[in-house]
Amino acid sequence: MSCFRSSPRSVKNPNSASALALRTAFPTPAALATASVSALAAARSGHYPSTSNLLALQQLAAQSIGTKDLARVRGLTFEQQQLITELTLIEQHVAALDAEIAQVLATSREGHILTSIPGIGPMQAATIIAAIGSIANFDRPAQLKAYCGWAPTLRQSGKTLDHAKLTPRGVRALKQALFLAAWGAIRGGDNEFARLYERLVPRKCAFDERKREYIGKNKVVGRVAGQLVTVLFTLLKRDQEVVARANGSPLLPEPLGYDPALHRRHHAGLYATPGAAPQGTLVRLPIP
Repeated sequence: MSCFRSSPRSVKNPNSASALALRTAFPTPAALATASVSALAAARSGHYPSTSNLLALQQLAAQSIGTKDLARVRGLTFEQQQLITELTLIEQHVAALDAEIAQVLATSREGHILTSIPGIGPMQAATIIAAIGSIANFDRPAQLKAYCGWAPTLRQSGKTLDHAKLTPRGVRALKQALFLAAWGAIRGGDNEFARLYERLVPRKCAFDERKREYIGKNKVVGRVAGQLVTVLFTLLKRDQEVVARANGSPLLPEPLGYDPALHRRHHAGLYATPGAAPQGTLVRLPIP
């Protein structure tokens, strides 16, 4: 309905639950314009839109232009109802899929480990697990970085040319998931990834005097994403070794996730050998 699209203040999202409820009850501008305020309020979802916004929407509906041909209106109304039904079904499927992913991650050792890392949410964790399969497929962090598309390639002439860019290889969905995870960690604030970003931006990025901000920050985001891959490789590889040593025993220890205090100590140079503490409590993480 054109009145919904032209009234962002009344209904910000024409496909929201409240808007779809109104569009289902009053499929045409004429039906909306001639409805009573009580009928409009009864059709909305909850208390949104407000009564004043409903009145504004009704005024827009009265001024709406469009076809007056009854057959055409009937066809458009039928098509709109079909699309609303399809959209509702898709949203139900997405909600069911999200719930299933959350349940699988909650019972998965890899899911527990990945979601403990700053910036990695359920969808990113599910994408990583689905894309890489077993961490046993990779022997070194560099291999995983290349597979994820976060391995840099360097071009150097020895004199004037010194340029680095990401390799064009890698799984696209995995590369995007790690990019979102890196930004999530950066915006999270109080973690080593965010501190790495804040430290490298002034060193690696040019300052634009006109905009009064640093430009070219994606290269630093790539650096953060690369460290994120190294961290998750380290944690997953360590857990793989724990499971292998158990040799099928049902008495497996709980998977150890990301430890921000440990990462901070490693960054400060306070390393500890595996024998310096009970087995399975320390993991050497990369230095930013």
